[in-house]
Amino acid sequence: MTSMDLQKYESAYPARHLSEGAQVTRIGPSPTGKAHIGTAMQAVINRALATGSGGRFLLRVEDTDRERFVEGAYEDLVANLAWLGVLPDEGPTAGGDYGPYVQSERLAIYQAAARQLVESGHAYYCFCTPERLEAVRRTQEAQKKPTMYDRHCRNLPLAEAERRIAAGERVVVRLKVPDGVEISFDDLVRGPIAFDSATVDDSVILKSDGFPTYHLAVVVDDHFMRVTLTVRGEEWIPSTPKHVLLYRAFGWPMPRFAHTPILRDMKRRKLSKRSGDTSMTWYRIQGYLPEGLRNFLTRIIWVHPENKDVYDHADFVHGFQAEALPVTGPIVDLQLLDFINGQYLRRHAPEELYLLMVEYLKFLLELDPETLFWAFEAAPPPPEERVLPAGQPQSLVASVRDFLTAFSADPAYSQRVLSLEPERFRRLRDILASTTYYFAPLFGPVEPQLLGKPLGDLQKARALLSEYLGLYSGDDDHTAWEQKVRTLARSAGVKDGKLFMTLRIALTGSEQTPPLFEIIEILGPAEVRRRLQLAVA
Repeated sequence: MTSMDLQKYESAYPARHLSEGAQVTRIGPSPTGKAHIGTAMQAVINRALATGSGGRFLLRVEDTDRERFVEGAYEDLVANLAWLGVLPDEGPTAGGDYGPYVQSERLAIYQAAARQLVESGHAYYCFCTPERLEAVRRTQEAQKKPTMYDRHCRNLPLAEAERRIAAGERVVVRLKVPDGVEISFDDLVRGPIAFDSATVDDSVILKSDGFPTYHLAVVVDDHFMRVTLTVRGEEWIPSTPKHVLLYRAFGWPMPRFAHTPILRDMKRRKLSKRSGDTSMTWYRIQGYLPEGLRNFLTRIIWVHPENKDVYDHADFVHGFQAEALPVTGPIVDLQLLDFINGQYLRRHAPEELYLLMVEYLKFLLELDPETLFWAFEAAPPPPEERVLPAGQPQSLVASVRDFLTAFSADPAYSQRVLSLEPERFRRLRDILASTTYYFAPLFGPVEPQLLGKPLGDLQKARALLSEYLGLYSGDDDHTAWEQKVRTLARSAGVKDGKLFMTLRIALTGSEQTPPLFEIIEILGPAEVRRRLQLAVA
C-alpha cells in the first residue's frame, strides 16, 4: 500500500452512498487459531444488522499480532462462515472498494496516522527498553499499584526523539492520554459508560516493527471503511476510552458501539477450552446443521416475538436490534442446541437427509485424524493435557470410511433406514452412532455376554433363537410375526419381553433400537437369517 498523507486517504475511501438508516458492520477476527463459536455469533449478529437495514457487512482480518499468527486460520474462518451461511459483502475474498481488508497490507495508513498523532501532540515516541518496562511493572506490583506505563518519554522534545530515531534507536508510538478528564461514550446495550482518564494507560499504538496495535488499527480501519456500527465483545469495553480519544484526536465521527456479552458454559463460566471445545469446527464435527446452529446462536441472545425456539432466520434479521442484546452472558446449552437442530433435521425428507449425511461423512474424512478423535471424545482433557492413544485416531477414521462405503452403496436402502423414527436424530453424528447395525458389512457376531443377558442363560438364548429361525418367514405381517414370538415364549416358559429383547440383540447388537419388526422389514429375510445363524453358532 503506497504511503501518503492521512488526509488523502479521505478521498481514497469516500463516504458510502447507502439509504438512510443503513448500517455498515464488520467483524475483525485475528487469525490466531480455529474460528471460535463467539466469532460465529458476532458474524450472525453483524450480518443480520447489515442485511436488515440494507447496509453492508465486512470481514476484516486483524493480523497485526505476528507472534500469534497461525497459518491456515483465515481459510478455516472463511470455510466455516460459508458453511454457516454468513459470508460478508466485502472482505479479503469477496473484495470491495474499501480494502485491503487485511491489516498487514495496510501498514502505510497506520504509520501515517501515527505520524499525524505525534505531530498534533496526541501521541509521542517512546524509547523505553523491554527491560526498563519490566522493572517498572515489578515495582508497581510490589507497591500494589495498577501496572501502567510511567510516562517516562511523554515529555521528550520531538526534535530529540527524531534525532534518536535517525540514529537507529528502537522506538514505539504511545497514545498521550490527557490528565483529569472523563472519557465517556454511549453503549447501545449498557447505556452511558464513563472512565476517569487517570485509569487509562498511555498504550502503545504503533510497535517498533511498524505494525499497529489493535487500538490504532481498529479506529483507522473503522473510519476509512466507513463502519457505522461497531459490535464486539464486552472484553473490549475497557479499551473503548482509548478509541474515543483517538477519534477525538483525528476529528472523526465515532461509530455507534454495542458490546455483546461473553458466551458462558452451563456453570456460567466464560466459555473456554476447559469447558468444551469452542471452535466452529467442533460443532460441524458433532453434526449440527448450519441453520440449526445459526438459530441457536440467535435464540440465546434474542427473544422471538412469539417466544419460539425454532423460527426462520428472516424473523431474526428483520426483528433484531442491537439495543436488544442481553447484558448477561448467554449460556451455550447443548441440550437446547440439540433440540433446535433436531427440529431442522426433521424438516428434511429422507432423500435430502441422505445427501446431507454423505456430505457430512466426507467432511469428517477430510479432517486431521487427531482433530476428529478428540471431537468425538465425550469428555476430552484440556489440550495441554492430552496424550493421543496409539492407533485410535486412525481406527476411528477407518470406521467412518467404512460407514460411508456401506451407507452410500444403496441410497434407497439408506433412505429407508433414515425414515424409521427420524425423531431419534438430533445431530448427523447420531445417525453415524445409531444406525451401523442396519448395514450388513458392518455387522458382526454379538458379544455372548450381551446375547445371554435378557434370559440370563446364553445356551437357552441360542436354543430359542435356533427354534425361532425355523419358524421365521419373511412373508409374515406384523401380527403373524408377533404371534409366533409370543407362542414360542410361552412354550419355552419365558416372558415375552425377554425373548423379544433376545431377538433384538441378536439382530442389531443393541438393547435400544426402533421397533423390532420395522427393523426386520428393512433388513430383509436373507440378512435376518444370516444374523440369527451368527447368533446361534
